Amino acid sequence: MSDLLEARLSRWWCDRPIIRTIDEAQAFVQDVGFAVLFGGDRPTYPCLREISRDDDAKVLPSGMGEDFEAMWTWKDSLPAQGKAWLGRLLGSRQTLLSPDLLADLYEYPGEPDDFTRCGHLSPGARNLAEMLLLEGPMTTRAARSALGMRGRDFDRLVAELGRSLLVTGYGINDSGPGWPASVIELTARVFDVPGDGDREERDASAAARFLDTMVQASPRELQRAFRWDRDRAHRALRRADEGS
Repeated sequence: MSDLLEARLSRWWCDRPIIRTIDEAQAFVQDVGFAVLFGGDRPTYPCLREISRDDDAKVLPSGMGEDFEAMWTWKDSLPAQGKAWLGRLLGSRQTLLSPDLLADLYEYPGEPDDFTRCGHLSPGARNLAEMLLLEGPMTTRAARSALGMRGRDFDRLVAELGRSLLVTGYGINDSGPGWPASVIELTARVFDVPGDGDREERDASAAARFLDTMVQASPRELQRAFRWDRDRAHRALRRADEGS
């Protein structure tokens, strides 16, 4: 294991006791700023599953371990409480963002109709956002049915809106048949966005947070994580270094 990876794993709470409560999960997300739900073969970002994994946990009737069920509940409850944003961001994986990092990254004025100011949305994504604007938070099941779409096509629209941070996971609804349905909502109706300062200041703040969590990071890593262009990543890191 390289020295950098060892330092990152320590920064990502991997050398601490297993977390077991939603308060600990919130503290983790707030500390690191961003975390994927599940890691891959090679650790890339902070990972909620890895720090809550308990191989000795009781297996529940669902077939899942008690530790997994707890983590799955946290990832829905934290966004519903306004304590973490949830969507597909880092590496297109399910990602939790702390509210302050979300506020730095958010590109729009903070109004429910912010999607109208996003010039690169597909017509389908715009239709979904407009439906949320008019109807309020909806289950993915209800929204998919209202748009007359197949699951995979609908999931692509949610992911597209998530990449621009325009929608967030917003808990679950278990009132219908079958498995509980995920709920989605417009980000600006759940969180206080954007943050203080102009775009350059907020970019520098986000870059500083990224550097702190990653221990060491290149402009390319920042560009890939936050989907910025090359010049923006370089400027943000330079300003972050100047402010440190």
